[in-house]
Amino acid sequence: MLRAIMLIAALLAVPAAASEDPRHLMPPQTAPCAADPVGPLTLPDLVDLALCHNPATAVAWAASRSAAAQVGIARAAELPSLSATVGPTLSRTDYLSSQQFVLGNGQSFSATSNSTDFGSSASLALNYLIFDFGGRAARIDSARASQRAALGQVADTAQTVALDTVTAYNSLQANIAATTAAQSTVAFNRSSLDLASGRTRAGVATPADELQARTSLAQAELTLAQARGNARTSAGQLAVAVGLPPTTVLPLAPAPPLGSADKLSRDVTVLIADAEKLRPDLRIAAANRDAATAQIRAARSDLLPSLAASAQDNLGYANSTSDSNRASVGLTVTIPFFNGYDRTYRVAAARAEADRQAALFEQTRQQAGLDVFTQATALDTQISVLSTARELINSATASADIAQGRFKAGVGTFTDLLNAQSALASARQQLVSADFGVRDAQARLARAIGDVSTAVDANRSSR
Repeated sequence: MLRAIMLIAALLAVPAAASEDPRHLMPPQTAPCAADPVGPLTLPDLVDLALCHNPATAVAWAASRSAAAQVGIARAAELPSLSATVGPTLSRTDYLSSQQFVLGNGQSFSATSNSTDFGSSASLALNYLIFDFGGRAARIDSARASQRAALGQVADTAQTVALDTVTAYNSLQANIAATTAAQSTVAFNRSSLDLASGRTRAGVATPADELQARTSLAQAELTLAQARGNARTSAGQLAVAVGLPPTTVLPLAPAPPLGSADKLSRDVTVLIADAEKLRPDLRIAAANRDAATAQIRAARSDLLPSLAASAQDNLGYANSTSDSNRASVGLTVTIPFFNGYDRTYRVAAARAEADRQAALFEQTRQQAGLDVFTQATALDTQISVLSTARELINSATASADIAQGRFKAGVGTFTDLLNAQSALASARQQLVSADFGVRDAQARLARAIGDVSTAVDANRSSR
């Protein structure tokens, strides 16, 4: 019998040790990732890199695995528990005699004896909870709701990482474009300096015009140096956004032209309705509310009786005369009477937590609507700014060309040329800012709706 119990225990222990997920409830150890893209990287490539390498996604994924394991723990109550205990025993018994012996000198003593036995014992116990007024099911429901919240957190983190990557990419491309615009301004100002120097040497302009031209060129070169520094900083921020060291040099593909913003320029009411379906934070809040509601049912079940079944077999071996084997089977009804109102307050605490989670859900829903409204308004503003910036660059370019031509022909002043140059440089910077401002606003609105992935995939399909 002892060998049989040890064999059963070994057979039951091996599968549990061999697999951490015998019910197949947990997601893989790491989130599935495709191979890192090679060559010039587009925005979708960078987002893919970020989702695989950014530590924030790994944190959320590990939390989802932990939540899945909690479901397994809760579902353990669906099955009976079986345990075996085996071990040697060493016992010593002293026998004291009441008979007194008297020596010749009158001293008395009692006779004693003892025995030492070595044996072993083994037991096999089976327990199963038959009925508990829904407490077991409520705890499983709560664990599953918490798992849904953890999965929602994975989606929310992924959208945040994607948005951070998009904004970092746009910032870098904007600074690269600003550098190009500054280079154009430097070239234009240098041509103006050459023109002013030639007219000064010809005696048809004053040295003051040449000095003003040099000053204007120096200012343009200063702006160019600042733009290059901003571009290097943005490159480091983009590398960190995708989970790489800031010194990593990422080979980037040219930024695609700005697409239409019509898809997101819809009625705000429709966008808010979409957000209530798609936003991960709303799914998280709803899952937390469901988990708290299930905990109320679990706490209430602790106030009611429960019925459990048990079976046990005990084997003891000491010597051939005292070996024993005792088996028992029974039903146990546990009735909670009084424990200092502990269970009562647990129910009250569960109800309060459920009320809190319901209020948090409503707060999150309202905040989502405000977020969509704010970002939609920001996108409309950026689209208007871009339209104005495009008109401004056309007029500023024409004005600068005319001013330079008039100065060259001797019918215009250098002050007019400087003013036109300054307006052109400002218009170039504003056009760059407005262009990538629209791209940022589009991404932020998509994040507010909860659909960043679709916006990124649109760029992927357009490659």
